[in-house]
Amino acid sequence: MTRTATRRMRTPSPRGRRVWRYVIALVIVVVLLVILDFAARLAAENVMASQIQKQGLQHKPAVSIDGFPFLTQVASRHFQQVNLKAVDQTEGPVTITSINATARNIRLNSYAFSSGTIGSLSGTAVISFSSLGNTLTQQVGPLGSLLNGAGLDLTAAGPHEVKASLNVLVVSGSATWRVSRLSGDRLNIRLVSSSGGLPSSLLSSIQDITLQIPKLPLGLTIDSVRVSPDGIVGRVTGANVPFSS
Repeated sequence: MTRTATRRMRTPSPRGRRVWRYVIALVIVVVLLVILDFAARLAAENVMASQIQKQGLQHKPAVSIDGFPFLTQVASRHFQQVNLKAVDQTEGPVTITSINATARNIRLNSYAFSSGTIGSLSGTAVISFSSLGNTLTQQVGPLGSLLNGAGLDLTAAGPHEVKASLNVLVVSGSATWRVSRLSGDRLNIRLVSSSGGLPSSLLSSIQDITLQIPKLPLGLTIDSVRVSPDGIVGRVTGANVPFSS
């Protein structure tokens, strides 16, 4: 084989060069579209977080929108799933430490993200032991100043009970409360047992109390509560929830 023939075999034909140019151009376009899709998603998540905050949250939540590509969801104004994380929702003496919820089948009325309907909502709302302990301490009254520390140090004592060790001057003991949800967004904390020489006047004020749970956004309601290692966990749900700014 001559050198000329070998060179011709190694050199791409004009048609081959055009094909490579088309491939490279296509790759560049795809990369740019992915970048544009990602940037549009970030901007939309920020707008959606601001709109959700207007539905009753005291702090701007973190929002993530699932699904790819994102721009096709914008075009149809229909989002399959949006994840929401919020913190520190307070009402009276009670603070919900964290809210984690998933919204599905969201249909917008406009491209401004200002109104629409959420097909279903589900998630959890957590009142940490620290938050609940401070709340109970506020209910104790003047004797609460005799407790060591800033508040009751609560831990889980079962799926529906919490307990605390208390030290009042030279007297110590423990107490256990049962946690249950009442009708509406109310939480009942009822003393079920105690041990040691704790003064009855100390426990009487926190023997049976009802607390209003802070209002949840987007029509979320608490269906049930349980005690976990993280605190009091409420199961929250909602269905066919309309929203508007």
